[in-house]
Parts: sequence; structure tokens; C-alpha cells
Amino acid sequence: MSIVAEFASALHTEFPSTTVPTVPALYRGKSEKLRDVQVAIFDVYGTLINYWDNSFSDQETKKNELLIALRKTADRFNFTPTLDKIDPSKRAEDTLHDFYNGLIVMKHEQSIGEGKSFPEVKIEEIWNIILSILIRNGYDLESNTIGSRTEFSRIIAYYYNFYSLKRGFFDGVVPTLKALKAQNIKLGILSNAQFYTPIDLSLFIRDQDEELVDYMELFEPDLIFFSYENGVAKPNKMLYEKLFDALYEVNVLPSETVFIGNDLAADIQATQEIGMKTALFTGNRGSTFMHDLDGKVFPDIVFTSYEELASKITFYSDPNA
Repeated sequence: MSIVAEFASALHTEFPSTTVPTVPALYRGKSEKLRDVQVAIFDVYGTLINYWDNSFSDQETKKNELLIALRKTADRFNFTPTLDKIDPSKRAEDTLHDFYNGLIVMKHEQSIGEGKSFPEVKIEEIWNIILSILIRNGYDLESNTIGSRTEFSRIIAYYYNFYSLKRGFFDGVVPTLKALKAQNIKLGILSNAQFYTPIDLSLFIRDQDEELVDYMELFEPDLIFFSYENGVAKPNKMLYEKLFDALYEVNVLPSETVFIGNDLAADIQATQEIGMKTALFTGNRGSTFMHDLDGKVFPDIVFTSYEELASKITFYSDPNA
């Protein structure tokens, strides 16, 4: 186990998963059941992981909550004295917020200038740049670091993410994934994500099933696509094209594949356009994203809880099976 994974596991053990109660959204699908499904591809955030905090619905409240997480991060890794020195007129968390978000915007603008639509950063690189700024202003890296410089950047990123989002699977995720696999349906992932996403997937799987250790025990390695590994995020077409090619390699047609997500634009419309079946998860109203497509784009099926999903998808094409 890597130093980062050990740090994450210890933090998760000390502070177990926390999610907020969910209120489902109402939406209409085209049918009640999907047949002849050989592959099911899942989005992660808002679909498998219930990350949503009700404060996110208000931008000012959301910012304040994220500032609290940044303050925890600054204090935990002893950034606060250096941040106070950099700008005595601001709170440490405000200075850190400006660095963090400013660097992400800069990286996005650079990628857009290179012709990438919907660019994705590697978040540990953002924290590594912040570390460089802090070191130039007197931060003692040697006294505070955990592991190598790269590992330390990842640990900081994990810690901030840990406190900035709610954490945990929706109820019934793992039993449903196992039920789909038992039908001989291959499982995959295509999601906006960071390096810590696979770590959390494994931790949350263990929360729901003590016999499982790693998320790769449920998902097919060749059918996993994370945005941070590709430099672009959904709905950039490159990710869907990679999925299309991977399906071809396992002799599965898009029409034999269902994409399961919580976003009408990035998950439903985008995959319908390449011929996939679609399932919209509406289990949490706050993280069910309609954009301007409400009433214009309809998934094949809709489900509000994972207890429903396994009965709505079948490997078999025979209606009597």
C-alpha cells in the first residue's frame, strides 16, 4: 500500500464516511427495463459516491464551507504561519483559496489555448506549485513533509478533498454492482476524477462489503477512464471515443452498453449520441443535473435507489428470461 493510500485509510478509519440524507428528483425515462446489456459503465460523483452537501446549492455558503476545509488543510500541514506572512491582511484560508483556484483557472486557460475543450488538471500538481510558493516564502518542507515531495502533494490534496466533500457510497451500491456482475454484465467507469478517486472507491466498497478489498475486484481494468489520466473532462468527446474503442476490443456494441450517470448533458445526452443505452440516477435532487435539457433529453430508464437498478437491467434479450 502506498504512503498516500495508508494516509487515506487511517483518516477514513478515524472519521468514517459521512453523507447527507437524500431527497430524490423526479424525471421520466423511456422504458421500465433494459435488455441485452453486456456492459454497464458508471459515472462516479453523484452516481456512485454521494458527495453532495446541501450548502453547495448556494455559492456563498459553498465557498464558506470550502474555506473551512482550506483552513483545516493549512493548519494540519503548518501552512498557516507562512500564508500569514505572504499576506498579513488576509486570513490564511483566503490566501490559500486564491492560490488554489487561481492556479486551476490558469491551467485551464493554458489547456484551452492549446485547443483542449473541457480541460482537466492533476490536482496534486496544483498543490505542488502551492508548496513551491510556500517554500519560497520560508515554509520548512523538511520538517513537515510526509513521504516524497510528490507523495506529500498527494496527501495534501487528499486531505483537502476529504474535508471539502461529503464522503461515501449511496446505499446499496456494492450489492447492486455484485448483482450485475452475477448476470455476467461487465462493469466499467467513465468519470471526472482525480488520483484519490480510486482510493476512495476501494475504501467505500469495503464499507459496504467486508469481503472486498479493491474496487478493481468489481470493475474491468480496460473499461475504466478517469479524466485526470487523460487531461480532459466530460463532456470532452475524447473520453467517449476511448470508451467506444474499448468496447470494440471486448466485442461489445454501444447498443449493448448502458451508461449510468446523474447528469443529463455529460452522462445521458453524450452517450446517447454514440448509441448507448442510458440510465439516469435521480437519488439525490441536489446532485441530479438537468442543465437546460429538462424535458428535452430522456434516458432509457430512471432509478432513484440502487435497490431498483439490478431489476431494471438484464443481460438477456428474451423478455421471458
